[in-house]
Amino acid sequence: MRRATTLFLLLLATTHCVLSIFFVNTSYLSLASYAAGNAPLPFQRRLLLVPFVRWAQSSSFLAHAAARFTLHLTQYEPLTAAKLGCILLGIVAVNALGLFSLGYARKLGLRYDWLLWALLLVILYASYAARFEQALWYPYDLPHFALFGAATLCLLADEPWLFLAFLAIDVFTRETSIFLVIVVLAVQWRSSRRSHAWLASAGIATLLWLASRTLGVVLYPHNLPKLNAVPWYRMAAPWHWPQLFSIVGFLWIPVFLARRSLTPTQQRTLYAATGCMAVTFFFATWNETRVWLEWSTLFAALAAIELQTAFAAS
Repeated sequence: MRRATTLFLLLLATTHCVLSIFFVNTSYLSLASYAAGNAPLPFQRRLLLVPFVRWAQSSSFLAHAAARFTLHLTQYEPLTAAKLGCILLGIVAVNALGLFSLGYARKLGLRYDWLLWALLLVILYASYAARFEQALWYPYDLPHFALFGAATLCLLADEPWLFLAFLAIDVFTRETSIFLVIVVLAVQWRSSRRSHAWLASAGIATLLWLASRTLGVVLYPHNLPKLNAVPWYRMAAPWHWPQLFSIVGFLWIPVFLARRSLTPTQQRTLYAATGCMAVTFFFATWNETRVWLEWSTLFAALAAIELQTAFAAS
């Protein structure tokens, strides 16, 4: 009964968090343009969700459900069939990642398997749902969050082929999936009993990533670029700090300070991920903290390990 209650509450909390993301934020992209292949770059070349948004947009069932839903709940932008489809997909994707994390929490040595999921929700809410700047959502964010997160758990649990299965899908979702290949090369090379498997997995994932980039160029050669860039010196002002430091739920500095609780491999993963996060500053708007969403699972896992170590020592 206790476990069933915990699971029920986590599912409800996850659904609440996802609904908050879509109800508080507004879409930066025109979903109709994205489905038709006319959205600006680099957004249109995030390919995986294009067929789904196109299907959702034409679904009479979703259109009817959206109209009924609007009668009971209002939000900042119209609830279209395409948006309702993105909401439902987001709920399924994030809850699936949460359920997946329960099994991998045991593999990471966590006594309380629900702790990783709970911390993941804290990070997701603080960095994506609770925002006062750049309150935007994108259709591919939560599927990428789930796929990248599941691949991250496979990396921490030393499962190269399941890692590849998730990343093979994620490379067609968002181009920053390549960051996880970089982390693998930095962490697993000659440090794992499966180093050859990891090298092969990273190589295949890189080829798939290149194929996804090439396919995007072939399918959408004439789409114009449009970046929502803000000069870095404006983002460095103190009034942006509350939003900026919400990256990974304010946990980057605490996790880094408690890194001695981590194994050497976990520490190298933290360092490599931090380097990849730093690269994001060169092409992202700093206070649009959704762009660091992919690292949420890693920081939730590392924070859970550090918390367990601290409680055991007290």
